[in-house]
Amino acid sequence: MNNNFDRIEAHLRALFEENLPKIFTGYQSNRTLVDELIDFMRNNMQKDKAGISLAPDIFIINVPPIDLIEWQVHQDVLDGIAVSIHQTGVREGILFQKPPKIVLHPEPGINQSNFTISAHFSAKIPDLPDTAAMTQADSKTKEDIVPENALLIIGAQTNFLLNKPLINIGRHSSNDLVLDDLHVSRHHAQLRAIKDHYVIFDVGSTGGLYLNGKRITQATLHAGDVIRIGMVNLIYNQDPTNAYPTSAMPIENDDYLGDNDR
Repeated sequence: MNNNFDRIEAHLRALFEENLPKIFTGYQSNRTLVDELIDFMRNNMQKDKAGISLAPDIFIINVPPIDLIEWQVHQDVLDGIAVSIHQTGVREGILFQKPPKIVLHPEPGINQSNFTISAHFSAKIPDLPDTAAMTQADSKTKEDIVPENALLIIGAQTNFLLNKPLINIGRHSSNDLVLDDLHVSRHHAQLRAIKDHYVIFDVGSTGGLYLNGKRITQATLHAGDVIRIGMVNLIYNQDPTNAYPTSAMPIENDDYLGDNDR
């Protein structure tokens, strides 16, 4: 898992090394923001009720009130970093409840030309302390067991066998399942094998992810479930198990800590 975070950090540096100095002229090292964002992701992973490890999705940058306007001028750069954290994180197998956001907050107790960062979840994860950290053992669990004979029936015509712990779905050719539909995002959804079931996640799509007619951010799949991605219907099927019932996370309109979804 640490290697995944290292690759995300390297990717962020490559993308934003020219823009970061615009924010950090006269501030701490221009490497500090990327360092701290990744460290907070790494050290504040939490699990939801289904046992799925999730990364924080709200990063609050606390700045002196006198410096707030200077930071706000570069909100577009911060938004770009948040988008890249999400896209790169998902490719590295790191999951989020919602697409990450970077929020500026004036904090009188901070000296001029300095800042601090805190990481949060858009909705509180039950039964865990706010700062629970993921140990190395958490990242290698027995949960990544591929369900037997799992498949997706695409458009009531084509069968797509599900035989890997992690399956990416979208319009881009790099996905495991490529859906040629303009309503499908380039990187739209992800399937992950957990406890003899596949769990499906919206990875920040534009059009959203629907299960049995209801928009969701994530859900545990069961035989007969109908998934809609863009204009494509997919029917999920697998051999019966005795595992737990469907666990879905619907779209919420909560403020930060939780903001409105993008």
